[in-house]
Amino acid sequence: MDIDRGTVVIIGAGIVGVSTAYFTVKRLAEQHSAETRPRVVLLEQCEPGCSASGKSGGFLARHWSDGTDTEQLARFSYDLHAKLAEEHDGAERWGYRPLDTFCAEIDRIPVMPAKQHKTTHLRSESESVVTSIEVIAPHSSNSSAVSTMEYSTPATPTTTSDDNQQSHTHGSISVPDFSSVKEVSPDTVPWLKTKLVNKLRQVGDTASTAQVDPLKLTRSLLTEARALGLEVIRAKAIDVVETGYRPPIIEFSVSNKAFGDSDQPRLPDVPDVAEPATVVESIKISKKKRGTGKPYIVLLDQGQDIATDKIVVACGAWANSCLRWEAFRDVSASQIPIQGLRVHYLLAKPKTPIPAQAVFAEINGTVYSGEDAIEIYPRPDGSVFICGEALDDPEMPPHNPFEPVYSKRATGRLKQIVNDVSPALTYDMIQYGLACHLPVHAKGIPVISKVPSSKGLYIAAGHGCWGILNGPATGLAVSELLIDGNCTSLDLSGFRLDRWY
Repeated sequence: MDIDRGTVVIIGAGIVGVSTAYFTVKRLAEQHSAETRPRVVLLEQCEPGCSASGKSGGFLARHWSDGTDTEQLARFSYDLHAKLAEEHDGAERWGYRPLDTFCAEIDRIPVMPAKQHKTTHLRSESESVVTSIEVIAPHSSNSSAVSTMEYSTPATPTTTSDDNQQSHTHGSISVPDFSSVKEVSPDTVPWLKTKLVNKLRQVGDTASTAQVDPLKLTRSLLTEARALGLEVIRAKAIDVVETGYRPPIIEFSVSNKAFGDSDQPRLPDVPDVAEPATVVESIKISKKKRGTGKPYIVLLDQGQDIATDKIVVACGAWANSCLRWEAFRDVSASQIPIQGLRVHYLLAKPKTPIPAQAVFAEINGTVYSGEDAIEIYPRPDGSVFICGEALDDPEMPPHNPFEPVYSKRATGRLKQIVNDVSPALTYDMIQYGLACHLPVHAKGIPVISKVPSSKGLYIAAGHGCWGILNGPATGLAVSELLIDGNCTSLDLSGFRLDRWY
């Protein structure tokens, strides 16, 4: 990278954006003094990890992507998670730990009478809904557990009109085919209702699966990056303009004169007009260039425009916002078909801590329609993260990730299912339920690429349910693109922007 106090702007402070910022400033700090080091700026319109990066399960699997386009990425990133945890005390700061993983097949669930549900459920829906940051990242006596930044309280989320409609449900993580894996006794996971478990298979152990608290991970890496000189600006990018480009400007030269004074021939059916009319005498088409020494300018809603050399779009489900920006005019919607998949989740706090056992529960032939799949992740702090009830939304995610549009019907259904599956996760143990938007690419493969023919535009988004797993490796790869011009740690040819179109 040609260093002349250059500037890099990263848009989006989720796990991908923060990882990119962390590895970029780390590499630059190793190569340059503070006086010559390029400026690295992270833009976030809300707060770090305020969407999927702070509201997901944080499940890590080394081999579950084997045989797919993301196999190399997943394996590399899984090992990178372990390295980061070792370097920065991840076990204490963001709950990194290996764990055993199980797939449970449950044939049916007995139905509790409606009145009994109401009696058992000690909280109203409004009382159950609290902010995700308050619960997922509780205040800790260990000051290093989360970033030292001040974070505001998100607004109360709203519900949608689909609460009375039938939702399309499926698990947020696609579990590989483990039918050949040997079954284990249901008593291996005693906190499930073992009499309802038809089959239980161990599909991962402490050598191949692990977990993190994604919000704490994201903010801890951000703290490390800020210590190395990263600038964080809370603002929304409303446009990115290219200084060497300007759309054609059409200038009209006009004058007021009577039609009879015009030298141009008149139509025979146009009557004489005494009043003067506007006549276009000439048309001039010109292009004007903006005066700045850097190729791009990021326009912010706060009015602080940033002239920059390179830009990384890493804003998850909002990545296709760049299609409206001038500098990204050569990027088509078909190249980044990224949509927000709305996944609902619960956070529970059982009275007795649950061991380090992640469970993917498939519930077949139940009183619920079709097949339900839920994921249960006990965490080291004693809380339990449960997710499921994914809704394919045709509309864009809300502009403010702190105001996710969630369905009371979906969270209520998720509460009922987990209550029926585990005696440790009854209604009164569930603290709240909300939703987040996973950035899902139509092909199921993320984009990690430079925009072809651009001077310095990059996109890293669309990781779906594996964003937390693959975020660090993606950040490392993008940092190599920014600094070296190519990636040596990973083969990114399968993630290029123009792969499909």
